[in-house]
Parts: sequence; structure tokens; C-alpha cells
Amino acid sequence: MKNLADKFKLANNNMRAIKIIRKLHWKGKIACPHCGCVNNITTHSIMKSGTKRYFCSNCEKTFSDLTGTIFSKTKIPLWKWIYALIILFESTGCISAAELSRSIQISYPTAWNMLRRLRRILSNEQYKGKLKGVIESDEAWISHKKNQQVVMGMVERNGKVKIFPIIDRTEISLYAPHLLHVKAGSMVCTDSLPSYNSLNIRYIHHAVNHSIGEFKRNHIWTNTIESVWSQLKGILRTIHHGVKHQYIFDYCSLFAFKYNIRKLSLENKLATLINILCQPRYCLY
Repeated sequence: MKNLADKFKLANNNMRAIKIIRKLHWKGKIACPHCGCVNNITTHSIMKSGTKRYFCSNCEKTFSDLTGTIFSKTKIPLWKWIYALIILFESTGCISAAELSRSIQISYPTAWNMLRRLRRILSNEQYKGKLKGVIESDEAWISHKKNQQVVMGMVERNGKVKIFPIIDRTEISLYAPHLLHVKAGSMVCTDSLPSYNSLNIRYIHHAVNHSIGEFKRNHIWTNTIESVWSQLKGILRTIHHGVKHQYIFDYCSLFAFKYNIRKLSLENKLATLINILCQPRYCLY
């Protein structure tokens, strides 16, 4: 981990970090997060940290490079935020709050809160777009003991994955996530659970019968989603040692995001994540 700071030239360099965030936040076009105006924006001042403040002539309010982002009002130096994101993607599976606190020398509650905010924002990414082509679907029990939660997983062959908590394994609970997140007419491969039979209404549904030792039939199998469960359960069991019921969706969202950008280089992964964290929240009304 020590060579990461030198590799990206970000460690203990807040000025360089704010330049990266400013570039990915505004993308060359500054807009007021209060009124949405993109004209009549002038530089108001520059703070010691390198963050710029701007003045909007339309609503007569000021804002900064960090207004409306996950980094807004944070007391943690920005270079530590960037360094934490690099460590997150360099890790094989995931990273715990205890390990993050040791790596960037912050308190455990601060590290836990950083990861919680990150997971919460990434949970919104699961609602964007629909899966298409050949989809493998399966349900699984996540965590352990009283915190167990049944979740629905849907993965494209050589594509993206979406993971959502569901109430139970009934027909309606398994059909609803497909209706929201899978394009109509796609081919869906599942196991032989009878609750999946309703998928024939909207999709081309095929099933393999695991109970008789059938795991692959021509181009029909669910090995990809089974591999996803193996990775996710391994992370939750060995790194986090179980997750409370109310946080399961957030942990699944972080795993799904890392899985979906797994083929990108580390630099592109970092740019993609910072771009999401810096999306301005405009009030266009």
C-alpha cells in the first residue's frame, strides 16, 4: 500500500486532489447548485485548501467546488479521500473500516462513516439502466443468524450485475425485480424453483435442475451468478464478519459497483467513482 501514494502523487497533496475533483465535478462548465444557472458565475475567492468559491449573480449566493458532493463540509483532507478510494479498488475484495483507519490514519468512526456515505451513494447506481441479452438470476441468503436477508441477483453474461434485497422467495417477489431491471424479451436462466415460472410472461425463461445434478444444458446455466454469490459471501464472512439487516443493500451495492467496473484500469475506476461522487445536485425549479 505504501507505493500507492507515490504512484498517483496524491498523498499529502491537497492542492492536487482538489484539482482532480474540480475537473471531474464541473467538466469545464460551472453551474450553480442553488438555482442551476450556468451563466454569470464568477470566482469569489480561493481558500487555503485550494478550493474555489464562486458567486452566482442570478440567485446572489455563493458555492464552492465541493458544494452538493460527498466531500461537502468534510473535515477530512481531500487527499485522504482520494487515497481511501485508491485503497478500496486496490484491495482484492473489499476493505473494512478498521483497515481504512490504519491506512490513512483517521479514527475508526470516521473511517466507518466515510465507507457508509460511499456505499449509500453507490446504492443509487443500481437503479440506472436495465440488463439485457442473456441474464442469469438467482436468490441467496446473505449474512448470518438473525441478520439474514434474502437477496435477488441478476447478472448479464460478461456484463453487469444488480443485487437487491427481497421480502421472500414467492412468485411476486422474484418477478418484480426482473420487471424493473431486466429488459423485456431477454433470455433469463434460473434454477428450477417453481416461483420463477412467472418469468415466461415477459421473458424467454430457461431453467436447470440442480436437484438431479444438472448444472449446464447447452447455453443454459447459472454458474456466473453462483460465482457472484461466492465472492459476495466470502467478503461479508471474512472481512466484515456479517452485516446488520439495515445495511445489507448498501454493502451489496458497493460490491455490485466494483464488479461492474472490474475490467477498467485503476485510473479509470477512480475517475468513474469520483465522477459519481461529484455529480452536482441542481435545484431546477
